[in-house]
Parts: sequence; structure tokens; C-alpha cells
Amino acid sequence: MNLHLLRIFHTVGEHSSFSRAAEHLGISQPAVSKALRELEDQLDVVLIERGARLVSLTEAGQVLFDYAAGIFAMEHAALEALQAYSNLERGRLRIGASMTVAAYWLPGYVADFAQAHPGVSLSLISANTQAIAEKLLACEVDIALVEGPVDDERIESRPWRDEPLLLVVPPDSDMAGAGAVSIADLSNATWVVREPGSGTREVVNRWLDELGIQPARLLEAGSTEAVIQTVASGGGVSIVPRVSSADQIALGKVATLALPGVELTRQLYRLRLPRRPLSPAALAFEAMIATD
Repeated sequence: MNLHLLRIFHTVGEHSSFSRAAEHLGISQPAVSKALRELEDQLDVVLIERGARLVSLTEAGQVLFDYAAGIFAMEHAALEALQAYSNLERGRLRIGASMTVAAYWLPGYVADFAQAHPGVSLSLISANTQAIAEKLLACEVDIALVEGPVDDERIESRPWRDEPLLLVVPPDSDMAGAGAVSIADLSNATWVVREPGSGTREVVNRWLDELGIQPARLLEAGSTEAVIQTVASGGGVSIVPRVSSADQIALGKVATLALPGVELTRQLYRLRLPRRPLSPAALAFEAMIATD
């Protein structure tokens, strides 16, 4: 059934007039008459009693009019429901972030977004960079923010923010007493690093290569917090984000070292699938984190 013709018929039935229906629809009266005849021909049934001054429906016409009213009521409800998503009155937003980003950079944004849009269901998923990239590819998250580059041609990586890094050691280390440290000292040390697949691990590996440091031994830990605690316990040396080590530094649990002429930083990234459109909620969240 042609819904355009059905809409014209329903409007005629509502107004009991061809002319008023034409005016309401913004078309000519002959166009309304033609549409009604065409619909009757398609359905092989008479819908309108002709000849009277006011339009009246046949019995079959009344049945179709009642069904049409239900169809267009559902159409209106569907449009209202979709508009609610567009206006962020309802919806779902799944944010995937690598561990340090999820623990230290996003909680404030998530809280602000939840307060601004109480009808949107929010979830924050934390995993290492590779796992978040895989969840994005599987469309299990809508927003992906990670700590390291992702080498996958299906994913577009966009810089989000620069994050300062610090070189940390146990507070009772000989290197801590010296303040500054040499590349040779760092090469002779045990290094505490994240697991493979972590963005932090990739960044630390790049800095080690750039500085010419070849660690004597590596210890792996499954989170940045575990890395810092291992360093604090005397496990070795590491490069960690300043934001995640600030409390332990303030408490004197770890000490920082200076590398003359070297400013340790890393890039945090937003990941996207180029052909996947973002929902209104995802667009609003991206706009929020981009303004800071």
C-alpha cells in the first residue's frame, strides 16, 4: 500500500473535505481527487461516498481510516522517540578507555555528562590499548580513548592531549639521592613495565629506544598502579604518567629522577572507525572532551 496515498486519504477523512485536505497538505484539490481514485483502484474498493456536499466514508473507507489513524499515530510516536535520542533525552553511550585514561582523565567528564544528560545510559569500560581497539572494531564501544598508538589501517587515530611522564625510582635508591641520572645507570637497572598490548608499554619502549637505554632486566605488571607500587617496593625503575604517580610522590613512596635536556611526554589518542557514524550522545561527549 502506498503510504503517500494513504496519508492523503486519511487527511480527507479527518477534514471531511477535499478542499480542506488539499489546503492542509499544500497540494491542489484535483491532486487530492486523483490520489483518492488511484488508492481505490489499487485496493479495488470504494472508500469515499461521492455526490454529497461533505465527504463521507464508506464502510470499507471507515475501516481503512481507523487503520490509517493507527499507522500515523505510530509514525508520530516513532519520530518522537527518535527525537528524544537526538535531543539526548535518552540513549546509550559506551566509553572504552585504556586504564590510566579511564582511572585519571575520564571520571570528571563522565560525571559531568551524566549530570547534563540523565536520560542517557553510560558505561565506562577499561582495558589495555589493544583490547580497547578490538572492542571498537567489534562496535562494543562508541568512544575509544587510549594511551598509545594503534597500528591498524581500519582505525583512525586522532591526537587528544599530551600527557607528562615521570621517571620514578624507589625513594631509598642510590639514583634517587643523586637527583640526576646517567643513561648507563638506567641501563644497569631493573625496569618495571606494563604488559604487551598496553599503550604505556609501547610508549616506554619508544623512550628507551630513543634514549639508548637497554634494561638489564624487565618486570611486567598488569596496571600502572601495580607498576608504581612495584617501584615503591624497591622493584626497579619506570616511566609512568605524572597524573597517576602524583599521590605516591607526595607521600614519599617513590622519587623522581631528572634526565638533563629530556622532557618525557606521551600522546593520548581518540580512536574512530572512519565509516561508522557517531550517535548524538557520542558526538556530545567528544565535543565535551575536546573543549578542555
